[in-house]
Amino acid sequence: LDIFLNNQSKSSMDLLRDIGQADQLTSTREENRVLQAKVKELTVRVHELLAENQSLKAEVELYRRECALPTFSKLTLGGNHNDDNIVGGEAKGSFIDTMDDEIDDFVTSGNGLYPDDPAVTLPQIHGHSNPLCCVLHPDDGTLATGGADSCLNLCRWGSALAPGDESSVKAVNDAINISCGAPVICASFAQVNQGRGLPIVAAGCMDGSVRLVHCGFDFCGSERILKPESVGSERVVNGINERGIRHGKYVKNVVWSPNAPIVATASADGTVQLTKVGNMDCVMSDDDDDDDGNNNHGTVSMEVIQSMHFDGPVESICFLDDGDTLCCYVRGTSYLSYFDLKDGCKQTKMSLNGESAGTGCFDEHVSFAVLSL
Repeated sequence: LDIFLNNQSKSSMDLLRDIGQADQLTSTREENRVLQAKVKELTVRVHELLAENQSLKAEVELYRRECALPTFSKLTLGGNHNDDNIVGGEAKGSFIDTMDDEIDDFVTSGNGLYPDDPAVTLPQIHGHSNPLCCVLHPDDGTLATGGADSCLNLCRWGSALAPGDESSVKAVNDAINISCGAPVICASFAQVNQGRGLPIVAAGCMDGSVRLVHCGFDFCGSERILKPESVGSERVVNGINERGIRHGKYVKNVVWSPNAPIVATASADGTVQLTKVGNMDCVMSDDDDDDDGNNNHGTVSMEVIQSMHFDGPVESICFLDDGDTLCCYVRGTSYLSYFDLKDGCKQTKMSLNGESAGTGCFDEHVSFAVLSL
């Protein structure tokens, strides 16, 4: 009987062991089935991603070929925008033949020369405020900087090269600070015209104003900001009020014509204004004193000769053809606009998109902004 019971017990244990092994095998097979299904799903996704990657590579290569603009600078900023390819005020295509110069790169690294050590460091030229812009006088002797402290700074930066550890600090301390009433975000010196130039720097401000400032270091008056001669109230008259040129929003760019006393100002309100400024003979009135014996504001004639309005902010402007043409870029557009100042500001548009095979649908596409010209 004992032998029989032992055999029965062993048989029951073997049966339980077999059932347990069968259950484990079934569970393992089910897990394996799930893992195989997941592997198949991931394999399909990998193939999809590989195909998408190849498609993107082909698209990038296509864009690289289409965007090879070997003559971009010449065509858009100097050259033949008035040739026979322009019909009805608009350019046919973009005058870009990428097939002839495919070896040229769209982006180049220049001549390989990069500044690594500053020649001059002007410490805290605007105190604890950030400098926002800077420009050199045409004679390279004066540096004008605009800052978030609402000041325009005129500095003879060359004096910082003098021997001595404190020469840079002295150059900053000797600089002239002119309060403009709002942060100065762009500035430009009047250009030399027939051997002489206006001693004026134009400062574009965050409040939409453009200050004309006497920049001569021989100036002995108390107020350098020049006021217009004929406007005597806060009322804006043709883009000019008693403080000078005025826009509706902040000024993004200020440039002077190279051969005439004309300053062009561009604003975020979508306007470009051309203002003729008086010559040197009527720039200042230093001999006129107020009741306290202090010199009054200098005066200068300001005449708006053209005002243009666009649908978007005007990002950048420049003069071409010795001041006969004004070029500007408006945010959200795919072209540069050229205005012939000798022909009633007649506009000519030049596309910045390539005109090669496969790019027809991208003629109006905008994926860029021209921030400087």
